[in-house]
Formats: sequence, C-alpha cells, structure tokens
Amino acid sequence: MTGDGMTKDGLADDGMTNTGVSGDPALRRPLTQAEILRGLKDILARIAGADPDTISLDALIIEDVGVDSLGFYEILIEADETMGIKIEEKDLLTFKTVRDIVTYIEQRENPS
Repeated sequence: MTGDGMTKDGLADDGMTNTGVSGDPALRRPLTQAEILRGLKDILARIAGADPDTISLDALIIEDVGVDSLGFYEILIEADETMGIKIEEKDLLTFKTVRDIVTYIEQRENPS
C-alpha cells in the first residue's frame, strides 16, 4: 500500500483481506480487485516459483510468469482452497494474462 489508499499496482485497497477464507461465497463479502490480485500473485508465485512483486496485471501467464499447462489446474485448485473462488475448468486455458484471471474472478465475485 502506498499511503494513499492504493496498492503499488494502482488498485484501490480497503485494508481488509478475504484471502485464506474459503467456503460459500454467499457467506462472505466479495473480494476487492486488490485482494484478488494479491491472492493470485501468491498462488502464481507458489506454482511457478516467481517473485510475486514482479507479477503485474499484464504479465503473460505462460511466457512471463512461467506457468505450464499443469499449473493452470493448480491455479484452479488453489483459488478455491485459498480464496473460495471457483474457476471453471473449461475457462482455464482461455486466460492469457494475470488481468484475464483477475477480471474473471471479479465477474464471478460481483455478478451484475
């Protein structure tokens, strides 16, 4: 956080976190974009061995982060276990950038 209510990624941050809370999404508040990105960076770092501080929204998942096809399934599992987010298996290989996954999760968290 930069002191102005923004994360270093330029996202609004309310200072609260839901990461690490799994379970029924109806029983918890929706995650903010900053929380989704933070949780996703942690997942990607564990899967690919990347430094989470170097993972940007526009990073290419395969080329920049180093996730392989098996890693996409690990994202699916870890997103559910750590953030309570269900990613449909059929959608996995449509993700090209970190932003694609964040946007997907945001839309699932905040359907309108």
